[in-house]
Amino acid sequence: MARHADALADWDDALQGRHSLSDALAHLLRSLGAECGLIARTTPDMARPQRIALHDDRRGEPVRPLVSCFAAGQFGPALAGAAPGSLWLGHAAASPQPALAEWQAARKMRGFATLVLVSDALSRDHIEMHFRTEVTAETQAALSSLLPALTRGWTQRLPGLISRAIALQRHRIEAAGQRPILCPTNPAQLSRAEFRVCLLLSRGLALDRVAAELRLTRSTIRAHLRSIHAKTGTGSLDALLSLLLAPDQSGERQSAARQSGDGRPPV
Repeated sequence: MARHADALADWDDALQGRHSLSDALAHLLRSLGAECGLIARTTPDMARPQRIALHDDRRGEPVRPLVSCFAAGQFGPALAGAAPGSLWLGHAAASPQPALAEWQAARKMRGFATLVLVSDALSRDHIEMHFRTEVTAETQAALSSLLPALTRGWTQRLPGLISRAIALQRHRIEAAGQRPILCPTNPAQLSRAEFRVCLLLSRGLALDRVAAELRLTRSTIRAHLRSIHAKTGTGSLDALLSLLLAPDQSGERQSAARQSGDGRPPV
């Protein structure tokens, strides 16, 4: 179809440095009816995938943002041996990943697809796409027909392009991280309960103390933490604490506490 051909032309231009990779990803996602998605790289020595490019049609709206990669958690070890140019659909996984299911429920999304661009002993590059509805047979057919060209363009890309794109994404993440997540504007869009958990953690309370203070079970606190990690882009409690205890957070913690009285964000 014409819209897919135009998206492929943008994709090839971007991979030769003549166009923005994020804009090309946006064009590709829209041509397939996806609402958001990202390109990610995984290597054996990497704790978490590196984002190469990301696009979300609803960025800036009061919805759960896309910040995490879900493919490895959804498909497990099988994805490590994925063939380049293969298509992986979320509903085909044996058991849904809790983090993906929780994000989809919060965002009212249902469809998830992963397109493997390259997979070898050194790295795996893939595209993750999220859809408002289940991936239809028509969309599956379109994805399958586009994959050979997408993969070919990826392997013939301009040298150094992906390293520069990763550095740009890292800069954007760091810039976003400069906005304290505990400020009254609540930039991470935490729920009231999640905000209170973060506020107590920032005061040095251990998880058991946080649970006791909020009169919640430890399992409930863990559930809140999973959601907080997804919203803040942190993959561990240590990473979250580093973000919460950053020097520029101290004044924001006091401001948020003064405004709410009980650690609740503004409503």
